[in-house]
Amino acid sequence: RRLGDPEAPFPGFDGSRFQLADPPSLPSWGDVEVRTDADDRLRHARGQGLPDVLRLRAGSLPAAPDAVAYPQNDDQLGSLLETASASGVRVIPWGGGTSVTGGVNPVPDPRPTLTVDLGRLSGLETLDEESGLATFGAGTSGPEVERALRPRGLTLGHFPQSFELSTVGGWVATHSSGQESFGYGRIGDLVAGLDAVAPTGRLHIPALPASAAGPDLRAFMTGSEGRLGVISRAVLRVTPSPETMRVEAALARDFTSGIEICRRLVRAGAGLSMLRLSDGPETEVALTVGLAKSAFEPLLRGWLRLRGVERGCLLLFGANGSAGDVDGAFEDARRFAGEGRAVWLGAGPGKNWRRDRFHHPYLRDGLLDAGYATDTFETAAPWSKVGEVYGAVRGALLGAVEGPEREIPLLCHLSHPYADGVSLYFTFFFRCPPDPDAAVERWAGLKRRAQDAVASVGAATSHHHGVGSWHAPWAPREWGETGTRLIRAVAKELDPAGVLNPHVLLDPADRLDI
Repeated sequence: RRLGDPEAPFPGFDGSRFQLADPPSLPSWGDVEVRTDADDRLRHARGQGLPDVLRLRAGSLPAAPDAVAYPQNDDQLGSLLETASASGVRVIPWGGGTSVTGGVNPVPDPRPTLTVDLGRLSGLETLDEESGLATFGAGTSGPEVERALRPRGLTLGHFPQSFELSTVGGWVATHSSGQESFGYGRIGDLVAGLDAVAPTGRLHIPALPASAAGPDLRAFMTGSEGRLGVISRAVLRVTPSPETMRVEAALARDFTSGIEICRRLVRAGAGLSMLRLSDGPETEVALTVGLAKSAFEPLLRGWLRLRGVERGCLLLFGANGSAGDVDGAFEDARRFAGEGRAVWLGAGPGKNWRRDRFHHPYLRDGLLDAGYATDTFETAAPWSKVGEVYGAVRGALLGAVEGPEREIPLLCHLSHPYADGVSLYFTFFFRCPPDPDAAVERWAGLKRRAQDAVASVGAATSHHHGVGSWHAPWAPREWGETGTRLIRAVAKELDPAGVLNPHVLLDPADRLDI
């Protein structure tokens, strides 16, 4: 009802639509398995951004890798990169293929492209239980990490929404944040050491608790997105599995009071592992399709009205640890929520959220089947600028109606809080044209509006999705001229031929339409 009727359902996936051109002549890759069949190339052709899904469903790929390599160790990876550098073959590292920023996408170019699948560099390699350090191959997926640690009573605690498919190397390369980062920290906080391979050599960063020996190379490689080298393994800080994990909810009277409840909780050092606030539109969606979808929903709404809350904004509080620690954390949460005049809803909504926490991305295909498209983007800002960022983005997208559209529904939640600020995560919807080029063009226009709005108020280019190809034109505004030159200089030193993922981080070209 908000968007208006769709033009038509968007086409479904049909592999027979693809006619990939034969790959060009490629160099010999030695003893590394390299495949050039259409199936492998197609499966590694795009990530998981909305235009990736649109292109794959419509059978209209602008480009695909010419070959896919499967190295089994660092020696084979080093050999691949040396050969690619000498031959001018572009290299795209591939972990779980979950990039939503164009980070794994080949682009049309006369030079050949080799995608390097790191799936065989996976698994738990070593475990130092006394120090709480676990070494994993870069291709290890999220579920594999937790399965390896669980029998030892340990956890990494890193649960991004892409947890089921994404990998250790991808987390480190894109500066990932998990849903419980308030308690466990971002991936950069969890990386104690790592190994990376570049065309000019290998980088070994030992696992040390701290060091004053110059700049922190771990921090420099975290977020490098394959442009400075291919991460082959990481030493990660693991902790004992919590005795219990609980999520409960409250309803703030409005977004402003909800923000203040969150800020005060964080500044007071509350022992929570997760803190999340939805704005009014996102709360409305949650109440309608997920949070309280039952025969009791009208009763819940009536009870809230009696408490003076007509719509409200959903607050989710998560805590883990011993039963006593969790109880103490929720005492703090209830106290600050009560002081902010929020209505406590209890554990029911939290159970629903935990059940569905990794399911939401899969709804995108169902919406496309009905003729609607949805995408997300995120940023971060100091507490003092949250309202300004929120207003700028809403102003940019709510005025982007075209043709018979009635509005562009826009949802937002705050998550991943810090002492000085928080991440803002936006979701928007639009009527999806059945023509893939028109659909991607519509998305690209909305995406440009959003990124321009974020940049205009000095917020982060990205909080945890990364730069990739699609955010690259905006990233230098955050780094500054000198910072951009520094990153370019390091890339030139490690990859003088410029073959490592050349279209991420440093490529100023606007490639949203591709």
